[in-house]
Amino acid sequence: MSSIKCLTATAAFIALVGVLKAALGAEIAVSQAQIERLEIRLEEARPAFEEAIALLPGTIIPPMNSRIAVPAPFAGTVVSVEVLPGQTVEQGRTLMTIASRELVETLSQFHQAEANLAAATAVAERYRGLAEKNIASPTRAAETEAQRTGLAAVVEAHRRLVTLGHIKTNPDGSYDLVAQQAGRIVEANVAPGASIGAMQAAVVFDTSDELWVEAQLPASLVGKVHPGDSITLEDGTRGKVLSVGHTLDPKTRSTTLTGTIPGSAGLVPGQMMTLSIHRQAAVSSVEVPAQAVVWLGATPSVFVRTETGFAVQPVVLMGKTLRAATIGGGLTAGQKIAVSGLAQLENMIGAE
Repeated sequence: MSSIKCLTATAAFIALVGVLKAALGAEIAVSQAQIERLEIRLEEARPAFEEAIALLPGTIIPPMNSRIAVPAPFAGTVVSVEVLPGQTVEQGRTLMTIASRELVETLSQFHQAEANLAAATAVAERYRGLAEKNIASPTRAAETEAQRTGLAAVVEAHRRLVTLGHIKTNPDGSYDLVAQQAGRIVEANVAPGASIGAMQAAVVFDTSDELWVEAQLPASLVGKVHPGDSITLEDGTRGKVLSVGHTLDPKTRSTTLTGTIPGSAGLVPGQMMTLSIHRQAAVSSVEVPAQAVVWLGATPSVFVRTETGFAVQPVVLMGKTLRAATIGGGLTAGQKIAVSGLAQLENMIGAE
C-alpha cells in the first residue's frame, strides 16, 4: 500500500512540474469582459533607478547630541515645574525652580573667597611696592603674590559652580534651570515637592526636528550597504544611510545601521518602522508593484498583457520592498502587467 502511495505522489509531482514548465512562457486567453469581471487591474512597468538591497525592521531615534539633558547643579527640593513634555520652549525660558541649601552654602563660600582675595590682593600690592623700594624682601613679595593667585583660583572655582548650567539664582536661595537652546521638551523627570540630587537630569529636550532610524544589519549584508545608500520607510518617507558598523554582535550576528530621515515625516523617537535599503539599479531593469510578482514553482514571474490575454513572463527578481519590486529578464518599460486578480490567472493556467 505504501509503495502505491509513493508512486501516486511521484506521479502527481511530475505532473505538477510539467504544468509549471508549460506555464512559463505560456499565454492565457482572457477577454476584456473577463478582465473587468475578475477585476484584473493593469499597470505599466517603469524604468528602475534603484533596487532594494534589504528590508529591515528599524526604530526611530533622536540624532546624536540633539537630545540635551538639563542637570540640576545643586541638590534640593523642586518648587515648581514650568514645562510639560511635548511643549516647545525658546532659549532662556525657565524650566524649573529648585530650593537648595547647597546653593546657599556655595554662595556663602564664594563671597567669602572674594573677600579673602581682595585682602590678599591688597597685601600683595603693598609688599610689591615695599620690595621695589628695597624696604621689604622680594621673596616675601613673591609669597604674597602666590597667595593672591591661589585665592583667585578658589574664587574662579566657586564662580563656575554658581553659574554651572547657566542657572539663575534667586534672592530666597532657590535657583531656576533655564533652557540653553530652543527645542521641544521630551521629559520632565521630577514633580513639585520632589527631591532632586546634584547633577541629576531634571529636564530632557530635543533641539532638532531631524530624526534618525536604527536597524540591525545581518552579517550577510555587511559590505553590500554603504553610507549614502537611500532609505525608504513603509510609508514612503525617504532618507539615506549615515553609517554602517563593521563589527558583528556575537549574539545577534549583526551590526548597527544608522540612517537619517526628515523630521517632517511625522514620526516620533521609539516608533518601530520597516525600512528598505536601495542602491542604483542596472540600466535594463524595470520597477513594478510588489504584488505583481508571483512564484510559479521556483520561478518569479509576471503576467504581461497581450492582444488576446496574458503571457506568463519569467523574470529575475533583483530586489523587493513592500511597495515595489525591481526585476530584469525580458520585461521592458511600458509593458502592461497584471497587479490584481493574479490568483484567478493562476487558476486559468491550471485549467488549460
